[in-house]
Amino acid sequence: MIRAFRAEMVKLLRRRVWLLTAAAVVVVAIGGTAIVLGGAEPAGPGASGQSLTLQDLANAGGGTEVFRRAASFAGFFTFVVFVAAIAVEFGRGTFRTMLLRQPARLRLMAGKMVAMLAYSAGVLAVTMVLTWIAARLFAPSQDIDTGAWMTMDGLAAGVADYAAVLFWITGYAMLGMMLGVLLRSVPIALGVGIAWAGPFEHLLQDAWDPASRFFPGLLLEAFVAGGTDDVEAMRAFVTIAVYVAIAAVVASLSLSRRDVTA
Repeated sequence: MIRAFRAEMVKLLRRRVWLLTAAAVVVVAIGGTAIVLGGAEPAGPGASGQSLTLQDLANAGGGTEVFRRAASFAGFFTFVVFVAAIAVEFGRGTFRTMLLRQPARLRLMAGKMVAMLAYSAGVLAVTMVLTWIAARLFAPSQDIDTGAWMTMDGLAAGVADYAAVLFWITGYAMLGMMLGVLLRSVPIALGVGIAWAGPFEHLLQDAWDPASRFFPGLLLEAFVAGGTDDVEAMRAFVTIAVYVAIAAVVASLSLSRRDVTA
C-alpha cells in the first residue's frame, strides 16, 4: 500500500497536474466567492431557512462558510475526476501492469485512493485559505463586517467547514472509485456517472419528493450546503457514510474476484 501511495503521489505532483490544479483552485476561490457573496441577501421574511444571508456572513464562521458554499459548485467536477482517474487505469492497461509489481489488488487500490484523497486534502486547505482571503477582500462591497472571522470561534468554524468539505470530497471519491472499478471504461463510466449525478437524480427529485433523502448525489449536495428543507445535514451525513461503506465493499468484491484482462 505504501509503494502504491508513493507511486500515485509521483503522478499527482507532476508539473502539469499542479498547473491544472492551481488554475481550478483560483477559479473556485475567486469565482465561487464572488457568486456566493453576490447571492447573499439581507435576512427578512422572504429569505429561505437554508439561504445564505448577509447576517450569516458576518458571523464568526462566515469566511469559511463562503468556502463551503463555493466548493459545492465543484461537486460534479470532483465526481467526474475520480471516475476518470480510476477507469483510465483499466482502459489503458496500466492497472494490470501495476499488479505485476504489487499483486495485492486491494492494497494497490487503497494506496491509490489514499494518495488521491491526501492530495485533495492539501488542495482543499489551499482553496479554503484563498477563498477566505478573497471573501475578506470582497466583503466590504457587500457591507459585511468581517471582525468576527478572526476569532477563536471563527477558527473553530473553519476547522468544521474544512472537515465537512473533506468528507464531501471523500463521498464523491468513493462513489467514483466504485463506478470506475465496476465499468472499467472511461467513456462508459463517465457516461453513466454524468447521466446519473447530473440530470437523472435532479429529474427524479422533481418528480418524487423523497428522492432528496435517498439518492447519493442529492445527499452530498444537501450535506455540503449544511442541510436543506428536505433533509437535515446529520441525516445526509449518516446516509452518505452508509453509501461510502457500500461502495467500498462493492468495489473490493469486484476488484478481488474479476479478472483484470486489459
